[in-house]
Amino acid sequence: RFLKENSELFIEVMNQSSAQSVHKFGGYGVRAKDEAEAAKLLSDAKLLDEAGVCALVLEKVPHTLAAEVSKQIKAPTIGIGAGNETDGQVLVYADAMGMTHGFKPKFLRVFADVSKCMSEGIADYMKCVKEQTFPNEGESY
Repeated sequence: RFLKENSELFIEVMNQSSAQSVHKFGGYGVRAKDEAEAAKLLSDAKLLDEAGVCALVLEKVPHTLAAEVSKQIKAPTIGIGAGNETDGQVLVYADAMGMTHGFKPKFLRVFADVSKCMSEGIADYMKCVKEQTFPNEGESY
């Protein structure tokens, strides 16, 4: 009802499956691996689609299920750890750019080591401030 009413008011509503419910499920594991949970997720996705959801994020579900959901609903699907057959992909930018350490789920690919670059830049800034070479005359009013 909430989704239907808000979509009729032109308020875009997006739904995300699974991993954000870590306390409900007792961990960050893959969801909908068994038939019953997969059928429930597909059924819920169809209901959300009919209610007017603008997109559905499928997180850490089997890629075959994500592909099936993507085929059966009109709303775009966004995958995170759900294979490459969804309509789009999402990663937390800080994770994908190597800014976090110790968090390495199977679906995460690190595309850059921004953490190293940032650490070096901050160290250089601190050095210049301590040496009073920043700001210099050209950087001052």
